[in-house]
Amino acid sequence: MPLSAFPTPVPHLPLGSVGAAAAIGATFLIHIALVGFILGASALAPFMELAGRRRGGDPRHLRYARSLAHATAYLYSFGATWAVFAVVLLTGIYGNLIGTLLNLLLLPLTIAFGSFFIGIPLMLLYVYRWDQISPRLHLAIGFAFAAVQYIFLFTIVELDSFALTPGSVHASSAAFSPSYPWLLLHYAAANLSWPALLLAAIAVWRLGRATDPAEVAFQRWAARVNFAIGATFLVAQPVTGFLLAATLQQSSGPAFANLTTGGSGVMLVGQVGLLAVVVVGANLVFWQHSPAARGSRAGAGLTVVALLGMAGAAMPAVVIPSGLVALRYSLLLVAFAATAVHLARFIAEHRRGAATLGLPGPAGRLIPVVAVAALALSLYMGVIKENVKLPCAIDAPSGQSSCLMSLHTATQNFDPPRGVLP
Repeated sequence: MPLSAFPTPVPHLPLGSVGAAAAIGATFLIHIALVGFILGASALAPFMELAGRRRGGDPRHLRYARSLAHATAYLYSFGATWAVFAVVLLTGIYGNLIGTLLNLLLLPLTIAFGSFFIGIPLMLLYVYRWDQISPRLHLAIGFAFAAVQYIFLFTIVELDSFALTPGSVHASSAAFSPSYPWLLLHYAAANLSWPALLLAAIAVWRLGRATDPAEVAFQRWAARVNFAIGATFLVAQPVTGFLLAATLQQSSGPAFANLTTGGSGVMLVGQVGLLAVVVVGANLVFWQHSPAARGSRAGAGLTVVALLGMAGAAMPAVVIPSGLVALRYSLLLVAFAATAVHLARFIAEHRRGAATLGLPGPAGRLIPVVAVAALALSLYMGVIKENVKLPCAIDAPSGQSSCLMSLHTATQNFDPPRGVLP
């Protein structure tokens, strides 16, 4: 019996179209947060193990790597479960759209999900054979697992990029979509930034509960290292973010208009606010992390510069009109340049062993705030990106998405087999 004989399913959610968007959005946000942490952890663990091996088996680095590897294993199946839940909702509600995109991008998506057959055994070997194989082989397995995770990222971003800026490329060449390289780099930097900042917050929390001197020393060290890693990848993101926005402006006029003047225009206010909390908060941590730093005029000056730069970048259009957008970007650049200089000073002090980040004081209270704001910013920017795509809605009679009719003609080359559709 042909599939066309079956009635077209109509989703029945408590809040209709709004409920559908909320259900899919919430499910994907949970999944993305888990996957983002796994991507960051899978990359950090082998590098930290390598640092420990090169330092003659330094116990701090090896404990860090081992703990992170175990955290990855615990969260891996949880993240996959949320992914399945999200895809089921997406397929049931936006069947036409997701079916077409999956067909167009079948090859990269097959590679992405096929990578699990390689990644899972590597992860298990890396986590549970820590002391049972040679250090070199163990490191090789760790880096191989990280590579497989990022192969998944490289391929899955093709779908996101192709839906954002299809341009004139065919879906089989989605990696050449104009937004692909900058979207990929932006994702990668974010997934190495906020997880490290969150780990710094966890170290600060554990530091406050520790009583053993050795544990206190380790958690203080872990907080310093994690915060430095997170801040390093934070300062790299404005470059990729600017290039991504410029690509949107050149390659997808409607998407860029929706970003700046459409529904996402108002959302940018929230983005700038969260970014200001992260940037200014990070500078306050750099300035307040130790008695020596608190007495530094340079630290105070860099914090003030970052604050003024972010305040200027957040000025409304009445103060900085659209014709002076270069001024807004310049002020943002000043804030991040001050943050980069402050970060370099912080890392230099850490290498000298003089930093005391995580001790009771302003820095210890600020780190969790920065970490939570960074995670919220990462997820919020994902919401903005989805809102930037051309408007979608559920057609009431058919229960299917009208997104497909809004996408560029480059995506509308899906010919279903005969008898499948009415």
